Amino acid sequence: MDNAAILVATAAVLSVWIAIFIYLWRIDAAARALRRELEREREHNEASAPSATVNRVREAGEPVERR
Repeated sequence: MDNAAILVATAAVLSVWIAIFIYLWRIDAAARALRRELEREREHNEASAPSATVNRVREAGEPVERR
């Protein structure tokens, strides 16, 4: 009877470790997918970000151009 109890306990512990492994594997896959999505979004935002340059600074007393 001792031998059977040890086998049952070993099987239970092994099944718990397998479940933990599968759970962590799925979380890792989801995190990788989110990271890829964020990197794609960041690249898209960097590529389409508007930029402006200032060619001239208005001096005091000079009228501001209105367009």
